Amino acid sequence: MNDQVVLITGCSSGIGLAAAVEFARRGCTVVATMRDLARSDRLRAGFADVGADADIRRLDVIDDASVAQAVAGVMRDHGRIDVVISNAGVGSDGTLEELTLDDIRAVLDVNFLGTVRVIKAVLPAMRERGAGRLIAVGSTAGLLGQPFNDAYCASKFALEGLLESLHPVVAQFGVHVTVVEPGPVAGEFVENSGGAGGPPADGPYALARVRFQAVQDSGYEMAQSPHEIACLLWDVATAASPHLRYQTSNAITRLAGIKVKDLTGERVVGLTRTWIE
Repeated sequence: MNDQVVLITGCSSGIGLAAAVEFARRGCTVVATMRDLARSDRLRAGFADVGADADIRRLDVIDDASVAQAVAGVMRDHGRIDVVISNAGVGSDGTLEELTLDDIRAVLDVNFLGTVRVIKAVLPAMRERGAGRLIAVGSTAGLLGQPFNDAYCASKFALEGLLESLHPVVAQFGVHVTVVEPGPVAGEFVENSGGAGGPPADGPYALARVRFQAVQDSGYEMAQSPHEIACLLWDVATAASPHLRYQTSNAITRLAGIKVKDLTGERVVGLTRTWIE
């Protein structure tokens, strides 16, 4: 991987930052991108800590021109892109009645269409070269619908469908497609996520929300670190023949197994109902 060019989105914090530093530490040429370059200080410090050169560029996944410009710049300066890690994402707090259509569009635009834009920009060159790796950071929210995560789950379910459909087609051209599915990850993701903007404490969903918040808080007490996810991303990028899906822990693999075996959906909704009752 020492001569590999790796493009990563959403590198200002969390998984993206950890992955950029880890891949750089291992000798890759990392192009770390983010929407707001004013938030690059921690990333620059991370590169300095591992003695790597910092190639940090602006890429806003919801802006067609920004994606095209960033990818064209990397191709011009480095000649190719070997690995893409599509990590940029946002959360959303609220059940459907609490969300506006704009709330839902905003989440889909980043989490789903943002990945679509990046893949469409890099895929032609990978296909022509007959090699490439497209890795997207999904979520357990793309496996199981979760209360008060309606828009976020919708975006991650859509991502799963996109990549599963794309996988066999581009595999014919030597391009591997993978989705990595973390559960709770320690960091700033929840704090940086928006949505319903503070539903009323006495609203019809208030009690269910309080109960679900307790479940969510307990999950984050066992959250994985961004570095753990970054190391798995490295394993995926270097695997001889990577799978379509990777869960990031045994607990998540068990949840995935429940979903796969649950043909009627009753077991899944029976589980998630206990989170709010």
